[in-house]
Amino acid sequence: MTGVLTVAGGIAVGAAMLPEEIGVRPVSTTLPSMITAPRLACTGPETLVVPDGGKAVSPEAGVLVSALLSSDGPAGASVAARGQESGTIRQLSEALPESDVAVHPGRELLLDTGRKDTAVGALSTWALGPVVVTGDSEKPQTVPELAAVQSTVTGKGDLRGLSASRCDQSSADAWLVGGGTVTGERLRLVLSNPTAATSVVDVVVLGEGGRVEAPSGVGVVVPAGRQTPLFVDALAPGQERVAVHVVARNGQVIARMHDSVLRGLVAGGVDVVSPAAAPAKRQIVPGISLVNGYSKTAGDTAAPGSTSIRVAVPGSEEAVVRVRLLGSTGEIDLPTSGVVNVPGGGVADVPVSGIASGTYTAVVDADVPVIAGARVGRPPAAGHQATEFGWAPATSVLEDSGYAVLPPGTRSTVSLASPGRGGSLTLTPLDAGGETLEPIDVHLKDGTAAAFALDEKAAAFRVSRLDGGPVAASVVSTGSDDSGTTITVLGVDPARSGQAPSTAIADTRVGLR
Repeated sequence: MTGVLTVAGGIAVGAAMLPEEIGVRPVSTTLPSMITAPRLACTGPETLVVPDGGKAVSPEAGVLVSALLSSDGPAGASVAARGQESGTIRQLSEALPESDVAVHPGRELLLDTGRKDTAVGALSTWALGPVVVTGDSEKPQTVPELAAVQSTVTGKGDLRGLSASRCDQSSADAWLVGGGTVTGERLRLVLSNPTAATSVVDVVVLGEGGRVEAPSGVGVVVPAGRQTPLFVDALAPGQERVAVHVVARNGQVIARMHDSVLRGLVAGGVDVVSPAAAPAKRQIVPGISLVNGYSKTAGDTAAPGSTSIRVAVPGSEEAVVRVRLLGSTGEIDLPTSGVVNVPGGGVADVPVSGIASGTYTAVVDADVPVIAGARVGRPPAAGHQATEFGWAPATSVLEDSGYAVLPPGTRSTVSLASPGRGGSLTLTPLDAGGETLEPIDVHLKDGTAAAFALDEKAAAFRVSRLDGGPVAASVVSTGSDDSGTTITVLGVDPARSGQAPSTAIADTRVGLR
């Protein structure tokens, strides 16, 4: 039996010395380039059903996973749904938003760049399991790029609203900042395992007064290729505001929370809470989209349709926190001081009111590491009562070029911020056919934020030519129905693809011949 032991590039540089010094026989100095196929995962449509077998909680919701594949040579990718099929979800998947993106119903969608550089498509699925997006390359030197988003649209009923979450690489650690467990609010944590091995995770809940004891969140098993749903309402009941920490003891998962509010018989909004940036003394939350009128009067963080910044302290020390907003001219004064004390393990909301319409970025500074997010509200249309909201996560600064996919059937605005030294980049929208639209060159001054509305034909966009100081970004996507505006906010963090080592040796001491 012949085996190969791969050696990382940094070690392989000195591989010529290894045979004489430690008795290792070289197989080849250079193997054909082996590309690590990029791989992303979405939680799948489980956020729309209760855990006891797929009973629908909304008759109007469409379930879509929209993906983009890009390569400088022929490449393909699959969007594959795992888990058992559900007739209920199949019915839900037939109600889809109007969009130019080609939709394929079923369990799998194949994307192929063909003669183009980029392919875009969407899978409407009814399988109760994670949806895995995997790229494959026909050319050994080509690393395809992937991006994907899962979205749902509900036109009416208890879950009326727009929700979306970016499909990501699985992780062993995630902070989810958003939601509550008071009467009328349903907060559900979905742990999805796209890998081939069982994962075991611990779930920690932070509340207003500190860390909440939640024994049933310890040692949660997530089987391979399946999901495990948990009601945060049951883990930590009666909390007006929470933040949740998901830590894997072994394996990795995709963690998301589905938050919905019902005020009596009136829908109060719905969205997915996606992971926020890791704890730090400074957090950046782009995508604070305010509308004139309601934003001038909503000082109550619990009021329907209100907007607020949420800050949580993962450690045991009390934090002194200052929240400020950045606009196109620099810092925007809040009606209040924006300074709050948050106990160790606690969660606090800072209202955003009295600010003119526009898209802003919140900058959160603290004397100890914190996590952050924002609840971005929308009021009802005239003559209606249903409100809506989106949860905006704190984001890391952009490090690499890459793509972001937009929820189909929405209009989107890219929110950017340079909290320190000014930065520059280019936004290149793409339509549903993968063709590029008019690029947008962005130059941010020091300590400013800006927002750029994308072409209504845009199905995705690429971030490139990053220069200057650090820039953080989010996408605000909106739709509309009879009750008013629907909204969701997605952090921008392009997926990164790795490349396998290109040198191999055989080592008889470990049984490889």
